[in-house]
Amino acid sequence: MAQLIWRLRSAGNGPRLSFLRGDLWFTLIAGGGAAILVAGALMVSVQTATAFTLVALVIALHQYNRQWGIIAVFAFWFVAPGLRRVLGLMTGYLESDPLSLAPFLATSAIAGLELLRFHVPTVIRRILLAVAGAFAIGLPLGLVAGPSSGIYAFVAYLAAVSAAVLGVGERTLARDSTLRKVLLYGMPVVASYAIYQHIDGLPNWDQSWLEATQFGSIGIEGGEAVRVFSTMNSPGTLASLLGLSLLMFLTVHRLRWPAALALVIICVASSLTFVRSAWLGLIVAGLAHVIASRGASARVVFGTVVVIVLTAVALSPVSTTAHNVVDRFKTVKELGQDTSATERQATFSDTLPIAARAPIGHGLGSAGEATKLKGESLLRAPDNGYLALMYQVGPVGFLLVVAALGYILIAAWNGARARAPGQDLRLVLFAMFVFLLVTLAAGDEFYGSHGVVLWFIAGQVLAYDFRRRAQAEASSRSAAMASA
Repeated sequence: MAQLIWRLRSAGNGPRLSFLRGDLWFTLIAGGGAAILVAGALMVSVQTATAFTLVALVIALHQYNRQWGIIAVFAFWFVAPGLRRVLGLMTGYLESDPLSLAPFLATSAIAGLELLRFHVPTVIRRILLAVAGAFAIGLPLGLVAGPSSGIYAFVAYLAAVSAAVLGVGERTLARDSTLRKVLLYGMPVVASYAIYQHIDGLPNWDQSWLEATQFGSIGIEGGEAVRVFSTMNSPGTLASLLGLSLLMFLTVHRLRWPAALALVIICVASSLTFVRSAWLGLIVAGLAHVIASRGASARVVFGTVVVIVLTAVALSPVSTTAHNVVDRFKTVKELGQDTSATERQATFSDTLPIAARAPIGHGLGSAGEATKLKGESLLRAPDNGYLALMYQVGPVGFLLVVAALGYILIAAWNGARARAPGQDLRLVLFAMFVFLLVTLAAGDEFYGSHGVVLWFIAGQVLAYDFRRRAQAEASSRSAAMASA
């Protein structure tokens, strides 16, 4: 009985301070061992020591309080790129920075701890294993072409998928949602730094990083504006996270002044990214929310859009920034004449046949950030996540992942339509999932912070769908027994 009570307590979100009553010698040995490891890591590099310390801190927070640990994981994803730039300014930029891998390790570690804490239903396990298997298809060729890039890509994709386990353990009401807390309270801070970048210029660590990496897509064509990126590693990454935050505000039923201020800050920062795919994703996701809510959210969604558009248009004659935003948005209907859009279309048209002809792909690490570890690639900077996926794992792996996404999308739709407690959160999760599916057409959202959010939402959606089906089956059995 005592063991059962301990397990039930450990499955909750409350603090667990039992380790303070543990053996003093164990505490001293563990603390001494950690100190030795940090000292050894410092001999390798400051980045290595920082990575080790932060991963250990995330794990410790998770063991103390589950929700704090998950919040720490998301915060790690948001802060790590900026921290890398600060340390790089101090010590020099590393080609293979351990801090770039640390968030993946932290996510996988607490996902493993979650698996030890509670049972993941078999149907959810099968879906996640199918996705993991799809990525594994590209691993052998990835190891042959470049072991380091193949392993890095495999770890990155699987770490994102493991976030679904964290989503499965989430509660069903909006006020208890960890992701909601992260987006509503954390992203305004990130957005504020982005606005600072625009107003006061890029700090030394950001400017030096741009020069060292030769990031060429920060400026706006035909103007002097800078596409802000805050603590993230690109404007596209920031824009997607800000878009998800804007959608999460649909769960705020009383817009008091702190929430209103946060909403304005995120809207301004989102416009300063000049990322059209995120704007388009917001439009589609907003429509999806209105449809799923049976029109109940139409006034809020369309009213917000009208206010934002009218404000930008009204300020454009007197504000260069507002003028640039309006001009950038106008190019959405003129993509055929836009240089970046035509280049993306040409890359897609040229690469798709090559990807489709390889049944098991060209190997993990042959597209995206992982190619830095092995050299040139046709998709060094993939502008289409679906194309990058097919190129790496082939049509077979691509169909497995797309089938899983389709199943999750249907489950999200059914959950959003179900009139039951927590519907406001399920509506937003459906809209956010649609948003990410749209932005996947403009970048690889299967890994990194976007991938973690994508699969975290998937875990929440699948968990609710499992409970809904189980309750329906139980009700059917009860009705059958009553009629008999």
